Amino acid sequence: MNFKEFFRDKTRDKLQKALRDIGVNCSLSDRGIVEEQLFNPWHRTSLGIIKIKSDYLIEYINIIKKWGSKNDPPRWWIYFAIPFQTSESKKDYIEVKSIRKKTLPIFGKVVSVDWQYNDEGKILGNKFINSPEINSLSMQLGNIKVQSLHESFSGYSIELEFKKSVFPGLTAPNISMNINQWHTLNKIAKLCIENRKELRS
Repeated sequence: MNFKEFFRDKTRDKLQKALRDIGVNCSLSDRGIVEEQLFNPWHRTSLGIIKIKSDYLIEYINIIKKWGSKNDPPRWWIYFAIPFQTSESKKDYIEVKSIRKKTLPIFGKVVSVDWQYNDEGKILGNKFINSPEINSLSMQLGNIKVQSLHESFSGYSIELEFKKSVFPGLTAPNISMNINQWHTLNKIAKLCIENRKELRS
């Protein structure tokens, strides 16, 4: 292993391996494709795309990193993309996010999950509140944020920031995924699409 490879962030590789280990057919896409622009502002970096080849509503995953500094450790976000025809108007923007409640701020145990949503996301948010699987997913893996996409990308995105480590390294800590968690992510995708279809009818 050369010097550059040793220090390369391998978060994308770890997540792809976790998905393949549970039977999800996926591959690492070539670097520089347009999907890397999803939720990738100038002060962050895409680590690349994982393309889902199996028959799921989630079609690809973008891994975004914010590089750390002396007093600001690095952070990673995983964006699960669900392409779908949504409204062209941003006034129809939907946002639903979970807030995990802990007994202590850093080392505490997660004891519950609260959900926040904008006006357009109320119906979808209530479905998440009433889903034991979705609440359990957030408690196990981290905070979840679901957004509708209306401009360059059309569809929905599920943002997941995996549980943080007290001592993060070169690669995102605590990257894991079991088959039930993967199915729950796709349940969220299904609820998003059903919600859009209900709004159209």
